[in-house]
Amino acid sequence: MLASGVAAGIIAGVAFGGDWRRLAGFNLKLWPILVFAVGLRLIGDFVRPDSPLVLYLLSLLGVAVVAGWNWRIPGALLIVAGTSLNLLVAVLNSGMPYDPIAVAAVGAPPPSDGLHVLLRSDTRLEFLSDVIPVGPLHSVLSLGDFLNAVGGFLIPFMWLQPPAQAEAPQTLRSANFAFFWSAQVVSRFGDPITLIALTYVTYRATQSALATALAVLIATIPTALFSFFGGAIADAIGHRRVMLRTDIVRAVLLGLVPLLIGLDSPLVLVFAAVFVSGICSAIFNPARISIIPTLLGKEFLARGNSLVYATDRAVEIAGGLAGGILVATIGSSAFFVDAASFGLSAMLLSRVAVVERGRSLTWSRLFEEAREGLMLLRRSTVLWANTVFSLAAQVSNPIINGLTPAFVIQRFAGNDPGVGAVEYGISEAAIAAGAVLASALLPRYAIRIRKGKLLVVGFLATGALMILIALSYSFAATVTLFGMLGMANVAFYVPTVTLLQEKTAPETRARVFGARIALTNLSWLPLIFVGGALADIFGPALLIGLAGAATLIAGLVGSRVRAVFEVA
Repeated sequence: MLASGVAAGIIAGVAFGGDWRRLAGFNLKLWPILVFAVGLRLIGDFVRPDSPLVLYLLSLLGVAVVAGWNWRIPGALLIVAGTSLNLLVAVLNSGMPYDPIAVAAVGAPPPSDGLHVLLRSDTRLEFLSDVIPVGPLHSVLSLGDFLNAVGGFLIPFMWLQPPAQAEAPQTLRSANFAFFWSAQVVSRFGDPITLIALTYVTYRATQSALATALAVLIATIPTALFSFFGGAIADAIGHRRVMLRTDIVRAVLLGLVPLLIGLDSPLVLVFAAVFVSGICSAIFNPARISIIPTLLGKEFLARGNSLVYATDRAVEIAGGLAGGILVATIGSSAFFVDAASFGLSAMLLSRVAVVERGRSLTWSRLFEEAREGLMLLRRSTVLWANTVFSLAAQVSNPIINGLTPAFVIQRFAGNDPGVGAVEYGISEAAIAAGAVLASALLPRYAIRIRKGKLLVVGFLATGALMILIALSYSFAATVTLFGMLGMANVAFYVPTVTLLQEKTAPETRARVFGARIALTNLSWLPLIFVGGALADIFGPALLIGLAGAATLIAGLVGSRVRAVFEVA
């Protein structure tokens, strides 16, 4: 996994404007030890698989020593941690334990080397063993392997980028945007893990569906309630600075959760840590949208927003799948993975170079600036028309997001939750694929289309597609429609975000986005509950169809409102 991470880091680094020739200047101390350690591992893996365990342990120790000696290189400490965890569990169990059931599930042959041993009931530190199945790779990996892969990715990725400079060209291939984008990928990957792990921990402790639902609310409601204030805080502290600080706080808080659980602390302390982490997210999210115009020139803004949206969707789905696997294999220790993702995000954000001037913010000033964000939306005819229209047109989003699992299970899986879970994952992957495709194509061909027109077309398409999904009885056709829905989502999301970025001043941008995020989430919360209750009576398909009709009608109305439709 370390070698794979290094290769992926080189490819990604070059793709984001890095110069592969910079590798010639890479200085790694104690590199002969690394060569010796890699050589030992190659002997054990390919030349003499029956080599004694000590050969593999010496190889792991050599990698850990070299990485520790070069700890200042970004990513090296992750390799130290990952290799040390693998070394520890291998020493304690006289080999690296592996789960034969997981190996069979991914279609991989059982290990036949001198390193691996079968997982037994008396295995020590079982959650650090090779127990995490990775289907696409046909492998079963350990938590240490993942840390090694991420560390190996970061070293070449960050080395290939030239030092970020605030006055550098504002392009998609600039070092500034590369560090920002990669931080978002890492951070977004960890977000679903917290939600899945929290529901697991709660249900295991309480066996209560009500308490589990409360856990979901605790993880999600801070965004709705505190985004008004989060935007004002981001404007006062500085967008990049506040993102860095909130990532560090979230890494510490979520890293404490498994420790609290291990100490049998009251569940309320776990809820408190996750709730405060959610407040940090309410501050982080407006800042991350607001900093994009600082990193990109106007001509690259739509493409940058498209790229961020597409990767958000794809990575969230991947994080959700990984979260389920991690919770199933290592339990509450999955919180450590999310904590690590925020730590990595902070490391990457620390390399972003922007000019920011922070200022003090009193409680009275905080309330005043939060209110100002809403008033700035209200005073602008274009922004307010866009906000009202988008809130009306997006009534369908919480409905289809919340009811798609039940719809797929009832319509296509014969009420089998296991089959339905697989088909739901396929549907979500189709939406992500559509979003990625649209994000690649839309900025190229939509540059001559008015933002208002593109916005209305996106909502019209969304409404029509939801109606077709509700009427579809073919799973293959439904998956295709979900892919098209992902494309439609990009069509209304990108012009909305770009318009808000262009029509707001940098010093007030985050509070405007905070107000917009809060309004959207507050309008969605009751729809989630009402939609779920009505779906039990009338069925999810009817609710999805009606929600699509509402969006379609809102789109038709918006096509007649000049402040919405004719915005350039």
